[in-house]
Amino acid sequence: MAESSIAGWVLDEFVAPTATLTQGDLIKFEGAEDPLRQVGIVVTADCDLERKKHARLVTLIPVVSVTVLLEKYLLPEDCEKKRDQIEAYVLKAFEVDREQEAALRNAVLKEKLTTTPELTEAQIVAGKFVADQLDEISISEYKALMEAIQNSVKKADALSKQILSRGDLLILPNLKELGLNDDIAWVRHIWQVPISDIAIRTSELSSRSGERIARLDSPFRYRLTQLLAQVFSDIGLPDIPNSVENRIKEAFRHV
Repeated sequence: MAESSIAGWVLDEFVAPTATLTQGDLIKFEGAEDPLRQVGIVVTADCDLERKKHARLVTLIPVVSVTVLLEKYLLPEDCEKKRDQIEAYVLKAFEVDREQEAALRNAVLKEKLTTTPELTEAQIVAGKFVADQLDEISISEYKALMEAIQNSVKKADALSKQILSRGDLLILPNLKELGLNDDIAWVRHIWQVPISDIAIRTSELSSRSGERIARLDSPFRYRLTQLLAQVFSDIGLPDIPNSVENRIKEAFRHV
């Protein structure tokens, strides 16, 4: 199989008759509406693919754009941190009694969302957020909401640091040369497709929704699988009283 490359990616100049799917292959799913299912990287192990131990299913990690990551992840997360402020704004805007039991308060809010005329963008998004009716928040909705609750929009440098430091995200080598703006692997949203859905050869494209367009080069490929293992094998511990600081102070007092 002859290969060429762009930074961080390996491209096939032609596909040999014996070519098979491999770990790190970049797959584009033409026509997929869900942005978390449009582009993915194969993380099924090569040995499983070679020995057909994958039950005819291929595991992929979605590759998304910064905009998708913001609207489906970071902006809703920032709103969660400001939930009390947003809720106070909503209850006042919709004239909902704060003293009502939570379930009744939510029922009243949902009704007012559908019956109140001429709502602003901020009122709609805030109401749906408090009523847990939002899966994502667009950038324009987020900006309108922050203005309404008189809070600041999270700055670009803070969001950039979040993306670079999160344990379930990996910045990939740029894909613009392949016609894609998506370049962030979002490990937490892994999914599976039948191997028969992925075309390796041009002749297979008419009957398969996924097309292999490149392969992630090392060391990025190995870092991605390492990140996958870290995310799904991480063992969380409960909060317990920690006396290490006190013990250090005690040790210093006895010297």
